[in-house]
Order: sequence, then C-alpha cells, then structure tokens
Amino acid sequence: MKYHLVTLGCAKNTVDSMRLEQALRSGRHTAVDEPSEADLLLVNTCGFIDAAKDESVEVVRGLDATRRSDQLLYVVGCMTEIAVDEVRKAVPNVDATFGVEQWDQIAAAIGPADPRYDIPLTTIPVLGQPSAYLKISDGCDRPCTFCIIPTIKGAMHSAPTSRLVAEARMYAAAGARELVLVAQDSTAYAEDEGGRDGLAALLEELSAGVPDVPWIRLMYAYPGRVTPRLAETMAALPNVVPYLDMPLQHGSDAMLRRMKRPTLAKSRQSIDVIRKAMPDVTLRTTFIVGFPGETEAEFKQLLRFVEEQRFDHVGAFTYSPQAGTPAAEYGDQVPEDVKQERYGRLMELAQGISHASNKTMIGREVDILVESREPGESASGEAIVVGRTVRDAPEVDGLALVKGTFPMGTMVRARVDGALPYDLLCTPLASPAVAPAAATKPAARR
Repeated sequence: MKYHLVTLGCAKNTVDSMRLEQALRSGRHTAVDEPSEADLLLVNTCGFIDAAKDESVEVVRGLDATRRSDQLLYVVGCMTEIAVDEVRKAVPNVDATFGVEQWDQIAAAIGPADPRYDIPLTTIPVLGQPSAYLKISDGCDRPCTFCIIPTIKGAMHSAPTSRLVAEARMYAAAGARELVLVAQDSTAYAEDEGGRDGLAALLEELSAGVPDVPWIRLMYAYPGRVTPRLAETMAALPNVVPYLDMPLQHGSDAMLRRMKRPTLAKSRQSIDVIRKAMPDVTLRTTFIVGFPGETEAEFKQLLRFVEEQRFDHVGAFTYSPQAGTPAAEYGDQVPEDVKQERYGRLMELAQGISHASNKTMIGREVDILVESREPGESASGEAIVVGRTVRDAPEVDGLALVKGTFPMGTMVRARVDGALPYDLLCTPLASPAVAPAAATKPAARR
C-alpha cells in the first residue's frame, strides 16, 4: 500500500512519525510525496494548544475534501489521544483514529506484515537530511499548569539505553552528521528506573557508540536539573556540542509559581553550572507571554531577566488556553492585544541580544553543516549553500550562509565575515574539508 504522511507539531512528533514509518515499511508499505498518489492518507496531529488542534483539524478537513473515494484517511497522535470526538465531529468521514505510540496497531489495521518482507530496523532509510532526532523519553511528570502533555502522553518513561544507541548507529550508518536528543524533560532520563544522572550516562554511551557523528545536541533540559556531572560530561565529550536548550517560561517568580515551574534561583543555578563547565556554551530558552494574571510589572521582570542573562536564542509564545489544564480555568486572562504587544517587546529585545551575540563570531573559524540540497544564489550572483554552526539547532535557530557549492551533509570549515540578527555570513577556507569530531567545540571566549 502507498501512504502519504503529514506530520504536525514539534520535533518529538517528527520522531513519532519516523517510528510509524518504520512500522509501515516493515510491512512493505511505501511512502509517496503527493496525496493524490496514496492509497492511505495519514495525519500525525498535535494537541498541545488549541491553535495546534485547530491546525490539525484543518489539515484533516483539507485532505478529506480532496481525496478519492478509494483513499483511506487515518488520524493519529496527540490530538486523537485527548480529543478524538472533536476530530470525528469536524470530519465525520475519517476512516480510523489512533492515539499516541500506536504505530504497530496502525500498521496492523492496514494489513499484517508479510514475514518474507519484515525489514530489519537497521536497514530502513529514514533520513532525508543530515540531522536526525533521537527521542530519549516520552511523557512527563512535571506539574506545569499550562501543559496538557501529561494527559496526552502519561507519566515519563525512558527508552532503553541499548535501543537508543542502536538507533543512533542506524542513523549514523544512514549518513547522519548530527543527532538531536529530544524529550518532554531530557534531564529526567532514567529517573523512572531509579537512575541518577542518567542523562550524563546516556551521553557517554552515545558519544562512544557513534564516534563518527560529529554533533550530538541536547534539547529540553529542565531548570534546576542541570547537574555539575551533566555539565562536565557535556564539556568533556568531543562530539557533544556546547549548546543547551532549557525552556524557562518566565522571568518573574510570581508568574512561575502560578505556572508551577521552578524558581528563578533554580534557573540561575542551572545557567551558572552550564556556563562554568562550558564558558562558550550557546543557550536557548523559551518564554510564555500573557499567562493569566501577568501584570506589566511582572512582564518587565521577564525583560530584565532576559537582559541579565543574554540568551543567545529566545523563542516566545503568547499564552493559549488549553482545555483540561488548570491555567485554562484561571481568572485574569490577559487580553489578546496586550499579549501581542508584550510579545513584540520581548522579541525586539531578544533580537538585539541575538544580533550582538552573532557579531562576536565575526572573524572566527567555524564548522558548518550544509543542509541545502541545491546551492542558491546571492544578490551578487555567487553560489551559496545554507547550513548551521554548533550554535544553532535545526528548525528553531539561525542559519549560516556559505559561499560556494557543497553537497548536503558536508561539514565545511569557514570564516564568519558578517552577522545578521539570526544568521551568519561565511566564507569557506581555502581547502574546506570534513571537520573532525574533536573540532566541533570552539575555543572559549571568556
């Protein structure tokens, strides 16, 4: 059977779709790029906030409106885990719905795999880009009042280290140059099994297991949970990049209490630990603007915190009520126009800090992972390719624009000649080559 899969939501959903595709391909089903060519249309939905649920419904509705009578339409994932009735009401003709992590059941519903074609996991070509996501755990035990994830995914459960190392080796064999570790809370890895500093131990196993993958990147650390051992392990391993994503959500202790998030003291402690171990670390964080009850004074505390810490990358979201969460029932909901105005002020500040951070890179040599399949052209007619440095995570951070023509997946050594608010302008060195893993950690600036 030919299938067309649409993935919505975050990087963790991308990993889920890869698992789904592994289950489908093991049954000899094949992917197609165009919906019109498919026998089965699949939508892996997002249900994190109401806006994401609306987008999921619109995508399903659009596919349903244009599909042939002989095409099946399955809706799967987060939204169908918590709001299957909404999906069925919006699009009554959906053929089947499945919740999260029901990949084998979906494959079985299409048709049992023929044992003659049971393709081993390690031979499945899953990569279409030089980076791969490795989901180390799912679910969450944190009590954040704005988040529906524990309801959708349940309690935190870690993937076995042996399986993660095997997956990492599969991606490496398929050509991955970067592994991006994701979870709802990566720093909780192995706690469900009584482990202590399990993430540090996992990084050691992965670093040794895939020494030819030059970049291993860590996302979604929880404030207050970045231990000295974790920070020192990241600093010591040659292919773990000096980068950390740690969503902090706000810069006011009063707001953090309402969110049931760690205090600013905990956040500062984690930031200090990671910067002490890796003075040149790139820090990314995200904040929620307009959470119920947020006052102008509390918002200004957030701005002061961002100015104080000088984060390299800041993402922000205006608060969106999610049915089933405590915060959706709070009074003092902030008007939408106030949310948008505050969002603009925060991002203007963050952009200036990001630009200043990028300017410190001018004149330095960096390794750039090329991501574009085909070269583009600059305004002056020069060929350019698009990639990233260790300072930038895929899909969420900035880019590096490099003069010349290089295949996707090449690691190019280059000099930074210019800096934009989010992107770098680079010139390759005279004899660019694939950078060794040990060259990925830049010299400290401090």
